[in-house]
Amino acid sequence: MNTLLRLVFVVMVFIATPAFAQETEQYTCPMHPHYISTDPDGSCPICGMDLVPVEQGPQGASSSGSAIAVAPEMIQTMGVRTAEAQIADFGHVVRAFGNVEPNTRREAVSASRLEGWIEDLAVTAEGDSVRPGQLLYRIYSPDLIAAQRDFLTALDIGNETRIRASEQRLRSLGMQRAAIATLRRERTLIERIPVYAEAGGIVQSLEARDGAYVKPGDAVLRLQSYADVWVKAHIAEEDAAFVSSGAPVELSFPSAPDAPRDGRIDYVYPTIDPATRTLEVRIVVDNETGYLRPGAFADVAFAVDAGEKLSIPSEAVLRSSTGGHVILALGDGRFAPRSVETGVSAAGRTEILAGLNPGERVVVSGQFLLDSEVNLREGLSRMTAPVVGPDTPLSELPVDATALSMIDHLVDAGLYLHEALTDRYRIDPYFLDPAIAAGEELKQRFADTKLVPIVEEAQAALAAAKDAGSGETLAAQLADLMSALEPWLLRGAPVHYRDNDLILYREQDSGRLWLQQSGVLANPYGSGAADIMPWPDPMAGMDASPTPDAGARAVDPHAGHR
Repeated sequence: MNTLLRLVFVVMVFIATPAFAQETEQYTCPMHPHYISTDPDGSCPICGMDLVPVEQGPQGASSSGSAIAVAPEMIQTMGVRTAEAQIADFGHVVRAFGNVEPNTRREAVSASRLEGWIEDLAVTAEGDSVRPGQLLYRIYSPDLIAAQRDFLTALDIGNETRIRASEQRLRSLGMQRAAIATLRRERTLIERIPVYAEAGGIVQSLEARDGAYVKPGDAVLRLQSYADVWVKAHIAEEDAAFVSSGAPVELSFPSAPDAPRDGRIDYVYPTIDPATRTLEVRIVVDNETGYLRPGAFADVAFAVDAGEKLSIPSEAVLRSSTGGHVILALGDGRFAPRSVETGVSAAGRTEILAGLNPGERVVVSGQFLLDSEVNLREGLSRMTAPVVGPDTPLSELPVDATALSMIDHLVDAGLYLHEALTDRYRIDPYFLDPAIAAGEELKQRFADTKLVPIVEEAQAALAAAKDAGSGETLAAQLADLMSALEPWLLRGAPVHYRDNDLILYREQDSGRLWLQQSGVLANPYGSGAADIMPWPDPMAGMDASPTPDAGARAVDPHAGHR
């Protein structure tokens, strides 16, 4: 879409936004922006995070993260259609084309095992039909005559050992069992040894003629049987996942309508042709009737039963350099992009491996306009956002309500660990997952700033706390978490935590920190005395963490317990 059209669409969306978007304050979850509520004190039913106000864009166009709102009349004008992500049967028919080829497993070669001259060649031309056991030619060989004489002498003497040795020599020279049996029965020298066809077929090539001289290893003729044939079929790359060896295949042959229509996949080739983007498979087809001829065209159909999979219409999937994504229909005219991991595609549907749940609705028509609006809004937000870098103080980072709520998730995790230690119960590791996930969002949003190492160290402490469970190990992870959060608590938004009645304590002996709500001091590390760390006042220009000696107030850990 060109820039002018995108700008026109933005203006239309802004103008068409309904008035109630300005009149009713809405709240959303920073981690799950598709959840919307009008309760300012509510929490997200998915992760439990506190809700934050939905940001208002220019002229009342509401947005939450990358979400946009479009008036109903605009949705109708744009022709937006949606479809539900659902479990669907991926059974379908894959069609391909192929060609009939000889089955090379049925190729036979008649080769000479000795020196001699061919006589009485019974096969005179390529294409002649040969039956099993049929006489092919006779050969005159002085070596074979000498071996016959030795064999007849052994028969006359009656020495079984010599008979077996002489017979074995005849076989090694190429004399067939039928000729040896004739020699044994008639006990008469055979000057021109007959050679019979061991397999039937069609003469594919004739390498010698009558009277020709041959040496050991010389091929005389090649036979090819067409009792069954191969069909080499070419499957489109996107259908490659559906074919496997042994699968049945339905065939039709324009040049042989009466030929067998059933086959099976004998072999799936391991590579895809880079020129045609197709996968070659080999199909075995019975051809006792002889209707099929090499080179004939074949129409191939594979009946695929791929089972049931979560899927959406293929046209709903948008592709970009970062992968696949869809435009999610959130209801009430709200739309948001969602990254998805896709699988196979068939019958107009695409499998969704990750990113969507059954029942969620995606846009299948008009999604390109919506996607352009989302991208343009994100680009404008980045252009108007203040420039931050590695030297930007924590207090000057552009932390809005959404980002602050994500950071508070890490702070709340510290309160949770403190409560578990003081009340002596094991933590639920899954309660820490939303905080760790919030850290990932923060690292992307505040990349290359002083907030990133704080978040990374806090995530590491929470990940270790999931395995700790309770006791001294959990206390050590709480200390690591608070050490990571200390710069943010004292230099990032201290007034925010002061106004929420949080108290920061530092144990006198170890210097370890913890947070708790206002009330009686409860040391999670033991019974040592602690100091209250006063919250700095940004208006007074305090940009560094105060030390326990600078206004810290000592607290007796046993106060209130006497």
